Amino acid sequence: MVPEVSPPMLESGYARESDFINPCVLSWNNLSYAVPGKRSAKNPTGKKVILDRVSGRSAPGELTAIMGPSGSGKTTLVDLLADRISSGDMTGSIELNGAERVTKTFRAVTSYVAQEDTLLGSFTVVETMRMAAKLSLPNSVMMTDIHSRVESVLDAMGLNASRNTLVGDIFRKGLSGGQKRRLSIAIELLSNPSVLILDEPTSGLDSSSAHNVMKFILKLCKEGKTVLCTIHQPSSLVYDMFSNVIVLSEGQTVYCGSRSYMIPHFSSIGFDCPKYMNPAEYFVNLVNTDFDGHVDVTKLVYAYAQSDVKRLLLDQLGVDRITLRHLPDIELRPSSGMRQFSVLMYRNTINNIRNPGIYWIRLFMYFCLSFMVGTMYLSNNDDLTEEDLVPMLFYVQAFLVFMSVAVLPFFIEQRAVFARERANSSLSVVSYVCANFLATLPGIFLIAVMSTALVVLLADLNAIEYFLLNLFLSLVVAESMMHVIGAAVPHYIIGIALGAGVFGMFMLCEGFMVPRDSIPDYWIWGYYLAFHSYSFESFVFKQFENETSPEAQAILKKYGMEDVNVNRDMLLLVAYIVGFQAIFMCILWKFHTGRR
Repeated sequence: MVPEVSPPMLESGYARESDFINPCVLSWNNLSYAVPGKRSAKNPTGKKVILDRVSGRSAPGELTAIMGPSGSGKTTLVDLLADRISSGDMTGSIELNGAERVTKTFRAVTSYVAQEDTLLGSFTVVETMRMAAKLSLPNSVMMTDIHSRVESVLDAMGLNASRNTLVGDIFRKGLSGGQKRRLSIAIELLSNPSVLILDEPTSGLDSSSAHNVMKFILKLCKEGKTVLCTIHQPSSLVYDMFSNVIVLSEGQTVYCGSRSYMIPHFSSIGFDCPKYMNPAEYFVNLVNTDFDGHVDVTKLVYAYAQSDVKRLLLDQLGVDRITLRHLPDIELRPSSGMRQFSVLMYRNTINNIRNPGIYWIRLFMYFCLSFMVGTMYLSNNDDLTEEDLVPMLFYVQAFLVFMSVAVLPFFIEQRAVFARERANSSLSVVSYVCANFLATLPGIFLIAVMSTALVVLLADLNAIEYFLLNLFLSLVVAESMMHVIGAAVPHYIIGIALGAGVFGMFMLCEGFMVPRDSIPDYWIWGYYLAFHSYSFESFVFKQFENETSPEAQAILKKYGMEDVNVNRDMLLLVAYIVGFQAIFMCILWKFHTGRR
């Protein structure tokens, strides 16, 4: 029950600047949610109902669990409560302390932990926490206070012993599943939220790890936080930790109330939980409509709607609106754009260095291919003619650029981290894109210098400075294009296929396989669209520009490159970079908000 006199509150201003907690009662009444579906005789509106008039409540100091079989609407409910859904049709009300939820205030006092752990494996636990704190806490919080808050949260979540352990990824072993889950929760606790919403906090964990994670979550409740989580099938030990239980089936409420009233309620309607059986397992199986033998869920829904448990809930919602003190006008103030930029610049640079898949493996591949090209076209090979150099220049331009698709999986991994941080701490899209772009340049420059040195010096090519500039800019354009594709596709496999297809088309149209003057009119647009065209013609022109032999002049004439403006081509490559980065920024801003 909520006390008649509300606890003291922060009067106004900004959240996350102190250790003060605004006590918050989160409630929802007659909440329904539908998405577009197929029209039929049974469904003339064409809407698929996911949630149907659900009501509930979670108060400070209470651990409220939402249970139900797969597809029952658990995740949709917490996503709605956490303001993580922007599409579909929602009706009903969501309230904080008895007043209609205000998005600005709600985001200031709430943190959300998604089902998937989106973490960067190249950093230790304490590094991850400190960077997260600098990104989410305002500039008014001193650095000493940030470190102090990090230490207190690490201690509270039992992560001190593994503070210097890498999170881990496909290249190296790191934290266990339970530790990663606790780290994900710890990151959201840095902002000291009054309300913590978690989606499947024990998903994928063994029973021991799940129990330990839930023990730490229960500890947060005792600090006065309002904690709400979905959980699929908890053990009996975990079930006993819950203050309240909500059972959903087919988007409808089968039960919502105190855990201690749950068994008596179902017994009163003829469903006695066996003495030595886990109640959570029994009741979830009872309402699972996917298999034969389930009960008529509509009868359970009706029985709950007519029960004293439901009347008690509705009475309490009415009392909340009268007795609870409404939240003051507070808002989330994140760190400044400059601080976010500096933290992201540091994080991306270190991640690029530590993660072997981003540059080091590619560097080795570029070394091998460049060495092969250089030694195959050695300057003392008298069997080679000047015309033989053109395929080599095409290979350098086309295939070295093509290898940029290898970085797509890591871009998509970082994208998930960005979406989480943007949703929970108002991360600046501009700061992220600028830091991400600048952090990629040193690695690309190193690749370009190494490849240029091997190819140009071994093959004794001309204009080494233009070769380096051209290759560097081409690689940056390709990397920027991968940023766009990585932001636009749902999975890296699709991204690799799309990137390979675009590069394949650009290679075909760049003027080597079919010279520009011979490209059909209906495909000439591909020549002008492909950035490969401007890079390739500059490679060829600078190689033969000062050659006086008839063969060299014939090559330039054959490819229509007698008078190439190299400076213009380099500026066009820069324009491609700016354009791709702008598109990348727009896609992130529009589609990667952390909401669905």
